[in-house]
Amino acid sequence: MWRMIETERRDSYMTYINLIHRIKTMAGAREDESQDALEVVVENVAANLTDYTRRGFADRLPRELREAAQTVPTMTHLDEDIIDQLMDLDDVDENRARHILRAAWQALIELFDSESAEDIQAELPQNFIAVLR
Repeated sequence: MWRMIETERRDSYMTYINLIHRIKTMAGAREDESQDALEVVVENVAANLTDYTRRGFADRLPRELREAAQTVPTMTHLDEDIIDQLMDLDDVDENRARHILRAAWQALIELFDSESAEDIQAELPQNFIAVLR
């Protein structure tokens, strides 16, 4: 049993590392920018999902991101633009923030089958989706 748990942890960690690497490659971002963008995207997506969809979304994520996905929406998530959040975190300009966030979204959504991805996107506000495309 312990081996199974350890294998699950390693696989989850490798998925997380692969996501970060994918963002770095797609956006030319530093590792810390990639990690921040991934967490910001997860938190903001989760903040816009119903409880049922949020649980399914979180279950599919690597362990390192599940807590961020279970975050209850706050006024920051609802009021502050996702681009502004990353700009503030990493001191990057708007174009760079947008580019890194798009890469994070693309890497993240690839974890889901097409039906699940459509369900997630259906619950997101159109202006939010526009930023990520």
